[in-house]
Amino acid sequence: MVDDSGDSHSILENDAVGSPRENTIDDEAFPTLENQRNIITQLVNENQENAKEGDSVYIIPQFWYANFFDPQTIDPTQLGPIDTALICRDYRNFILVEYDKCPYISIPEPVFVKLVNWYGLANDSQPVSTHLVYDENHNLITEYNQCVFRVHHLVESDQDRRHGGGLNKRVSYFAISRLCTVKQLSIKILDTFFERESDLDVSKAKFKIWFVKYSEQVGSNSILNSSFKLDPLQFMELPLHRRITPLLFHHTLKEVDILTGDFVVELRQYNKNYHWLSNYFMYNQLTPSSGITGLYNLGNTCYMNSALQCLVHIPELRDYFLYNCFEDEINCNNPLGYQGYVARAFSGLVQNLFGCKTLSSGSTLTPAYSPTGFKSTIGHFNSMFSGYMQQDSQEFITFLLDGLHEDLNRIVDKPYIEKPSLSPEDDSNDFNVIKRLAEDTWKLHLQRNDSVITDLFVGLYESTLQCPECNNVSITFDPYNDLTLPLPVNTVWHCKVKVFPQNSPPCVLEVEMGKSSTYQNLKEYVAKYANIEPRNLYGCEIFSHQFYNNYESPESNSQFLPIQELISESDDVIFYEIVASQNDTIVPILNSRIEEGFKNPRLFGVPFFIVLSPEERVNPGAIRYKLEKYFSHLSGGFVEFPSLSEMENHSLPTLPLLREKYPEYTFDEYQEFLKYAVKEDIGTIDTHFKIKTIEETTTENEDDPNQQILPDNANQLPRFWTPYSPINVNRAKDISESLNPVVRDIYDYPSLLQAAKGPTMDDNGSNEQKDKVSDLQTEPTTAQDSDIDLENAQEEQQDENSVDSEPNEATTQNTNDNNDNQIIPLVNSQTFIVCEWSESAIQEVFSEDKLINWEKPAELKNTQLEVERQKRQQEEEKKITLHDCLKLFSKREVLGMNDSWYCPSCKEHRQATKQIQLWDTPDVLLIHLKRFENLRSFSDKIDEVVHFPITGLDMSPYLVNKGDPRGTIYDLVAVDNHYGGLGGGHYTAYAKNVDDSKWYYFDDSRVTETTPERGIASSAYLLFYVRRTADGKCGTHELQELIQKSRKNYDDRIRQMYDRQRMLFESNKTDSEEIADIEEDSSKIEQPREEDTPDGRVDSGDSGDSSEANGSTSSHENSVSARSADYSVRSLEVGRLQPRESLDENENNMSRRKLRILNKTYNEPSIAHSPASSVSSDGTDSISAALSQAKSGNDNILRSPTKD
Repeated sequence: MVDDSGDSHSILENDAVGSPRENTIDDEAFPTLENQRNIITQLVNENQENAKEGDSVYIIPQFWYANFFDPQTIDPTQLGPIDTALICRDYRNFILVEYDKCPYISIPEPVFVKLVNWYGLANDSQPVSTHLVYDENHNLITEYNQCVFRVHHLVESDQDRRHGGGLNKRVSYFAISRLCTVKQLSIKILDTFFERESDLDVSKAKFKIWFVKYSEQVGSNSILNSSFKLDPLQFMELPLHRRITPLLFHHTLKEVDILTGDFVVELRQYNKNYHWLSNYFMYNQLTPSSGITGLYNLGNTCYMNSALQCLVHIPELRDYFLYNCFEDEINCNNPLGYQGYVARAFSGLVQNLFGCKTLSSGSTLTPAYSPTGFKSTIGHFNSMFSGYMQQDSQEFITFLLDGLHEDLNRIVDKPYIEKPSLSPEDDSNDFNVIKRLAEDTWKLHLQRNDSVITDLFVGLYESTLQCPECNNVSITFDPYNDLTLPLPVNTVWHCKVKVFPQNSPPCVLEVEMGKSSTYQNLKEYVAKYANIEPRNLYGCEIFSHQFYNNYESPESNSQFLPIQELISESDDVIFYEIVASQNDTIVPILNSRIEEGFKNPRLFGVPFFIVLSPEERVNPGAIRYKLEKYFSHLSGGFVEFPSLSEMENHSLPTLPLLREKYPEYTFDEYQEFLKYAVKEDIGTIDTHFKIKTIEETTTENEDDPNQQILPDNANQLPRFWTPYSPINVNRAKDISESLNPVVRDIYDYPSLLQAAKGPTMDDNGSNEQKDKVSDLQTEPTTAQDSDIDLENAQEEQQDENSVDSEPNEATTQNTNDNNDNQIIPLVNSQTFIVCEWSESAIQEVFSEDKLINWEKPAELKNTQLEVERQKRQQEEEKKITLHDCLKLFSKREVLGMNDSWYCPSCKEHRQATKQIQLWDTPDVLLIHLKRFENLRSFSDKIDEVVHFPITGLDMSPYLVNKGDPRGTIYDLVAVDNHYGGLGGGHYTAYAKNVDDSKWYYFDDSRVTETTPERGIASSAYLLFYVRRTADGKCGTHELQELIQKSRKNYDDRIRQMYDRQRMLFESNKTDSEEIADIEEDSSKIEQPREEDTPDGRVDSGDSGDSSEANGSTSSHENSVSARSADYSVRSLEVGRLQPRESLDENENNMSRRKLRILNKTYNEPSIAHSPASSVSSDGTDSISAALSQAKSGNDNILRSPTKD
């Protein structure tokens, strides 16, 4: 026996904390290090000779003690103070660090006192004391492992647990020596209890302390591990109950074999409870929950709450977890599972919603439950649900069902299997062949997947693919646990696109297609109505008079985005007809204008393309001819362009000025150039527009994948490309700069004619052309006047500098006599043309009186569009039914280019015809209405109302296998609703309660009665149907037997609990609870109101409580007090313990006062008068038996590991 009330600090001097004594102290006060070692050695030897059980020892770091005796340590200052913080994590509860991390050793108390007086304790360090004890071999060892106990509070109803009170769930614990007495243990229990329940009204209160010993039944999932507060049902389900009585107070824990376990404290307060809660079920009955319980929203968890309400109201799934059927089926070795945590969390949720409740008279069932623990478990295994962001209810259900399946999978070792399919010789039209394939698929599936989820939720669907070329048919079967149905709504994408034919005016086509259509579908649609080959159509988006998006680029989003995401209604999309051969070059054309008052040109009009052959690439006249021809179409029929007005082929005699200027030339090599010469005296060939070129550089295109410049490939069609935007048109160079003199004069023959006439003078005698140029050069410009920004201006200056420093090809040719007559290509695969227009030319060519031009294209009539719109309008007037969705689900569809199927017969990918049909349906049919269109870059919600049956849903018309003996009629049991859009919204649920067959609306914690018809709304998202059977049960025969067996065990457990309650009551009832005393004293107390007593019954009273209120005790309690006056205490102040008269002059601390209260509680028959004072679930292992063994010398002490 040890005195645990002393303070370890009392053995130390006041200056024991700090560094060693300084050398100024004399040798007698601070001996030399050698003398210290001798003193310590002598003390250790003396204590070893006289050591006995119960001696105090102190624990210090081993390395400090070893350094103290190390001969190499010659200066005491080398040692420093003793730092116990290195070895102790929790001084109060005696929790040491792992020995391997920092070894420690125990020393006798006199040795510790000497060392601390010499060297002191380090800052934040405290003495760490324990005792010597005998082990099972009767050897004295240090008690490094003290007894650790947990403390719980028995309460009538743990409301904090239902509200997710995290702090109240935390279990309190303490450590104490096995040599302490039961009296000291009781004080420690009450100390720990009152620290936790400091706000309790403990005046005129009584206490009981119950000991619960660990057993195999108290596993890692016991309520003792997770909750401080226990309700009466949880208390009664604990395996071993023993009550601490005053008779045991003078025994040590070692003697009574209380070495590890839990203590449950119950408190009875006057006018608050009339009976001890440990006898709760003697006066109250368990109340089955109706299941009409809401779930608190923990923060955007409505998606989880609605899904859970739907699932828990499926009768078979509820019963499976309510009656603990899952316990024997948990598969902790499944690598795909979660070691049973998900299954146990869901079971805990079900039991809190539907399990029996400890409901007494005057109280009501809690209207809502907080699923904090369940969400924490789900979030731990799936980060998507760990935070408090809004999530999709269907995704949550998918994860939960998959998690439950893997946790409860009955298959421990999954075999490797191959998915069966039809062999080439099988007849796909033979139903028996298909049925055999379905049965084989299901059997193989069950070899790897077999759980309660498989029993209830999983069915098979048949997938059929047919090759359009060879008609090869592939049939496979796949399992499903939720049926996702598309909604037959017209999700139409609408847009007007322009079409630029190569040899006719532009036109516009109105297009309507499905939102999920592809760019290739759009191109084929336009080609069909424009009567153009799809391979000759090239699509681009135009923005700010330049190419913005090249849909033909391999890097374009058009390769994978649906049309709705690729092109919006306001986009300017043009399809160009471009017919080109292998050696041709496709040249992008842009247009610029110099507005009056501005110096720099800016883009205008619509860009397009021309195709040039290798011969035309070197011929400026041919290039101009093609441009003017295209402009003729774009302008609505303007034909007065110079090249177009002279259709005859010119020869040298028709162009006399060339012969005069170049008499030595034969012009044989210039015949192709002469064909496009203009002989009219129009002043200059650039009358309407100048042709300028810009060579695209690869650097500019690296950042824009849609405009990426790819190398030419001679084996393919000419490369279609668009220049990088934005475009700085100031970089454009006049095409004439790249011409040799002869070609330039042929091309611009009108200028040669003008030069022969001499300069043209106006009436004032000035040169008109010079004046215009002079005006432009001297006119000031500002940032607003210019079409380019400062960055473009810098680029322009750099380009000018580069031109000056690095002469271009044309300049080089003009300065090199040997190359003067060389003919070079004017454009290449990276060149685009800019046509620079004058303002007057624009007004002339693109006059507003034209009915059709590039701004007002002709409308291409789409007759089929009107028919489709009328048909769609008629369909919109019809209401959508669930049957429409089921029909659409099994509709044949042609796979897209990106989803093509590899045909094993053709050995190529084909756009096969695909059809999915239901082979059979599970007992619980979960239907997911696909309201969210999950496209690649955004999603939308369909808010149409789908009308679905409440009862009698017949699935037979939609099943391939119509001979299911289980039946095909389903009844609705729950609806998961979603309000709002994808970015935000709210989830609720409708569910049918199987107990009263009524429907309820669950909106988080709010629950109201309703009708199922209210669920037929645009908010219905998930539908839960259950198969209608003759016996009203679902699932396999084995599952039904398992539920029935578990339910019987559950009922037996309840009956056993009542039996244990009666035994506990009989063996531990107080005098106030004895019926004889109740009847005798019933006339002396005030009768409680009927509504204040359990189950509406009038309690006959409790004489003990009544007498306590009058300041006296009952006769039974007085008898104990008279025999043992040391244990009598009257009352306890609320929130604070006031000192009272002491029966022992040294008994003046808080623990002693609490102990006196404890003794008052136990003024009842002792163990001597009640041999069966401890009751356990198995009726054995009582404290009395342990005490008898202790008296006979048969000690039972846990081994304590020795570290020294």
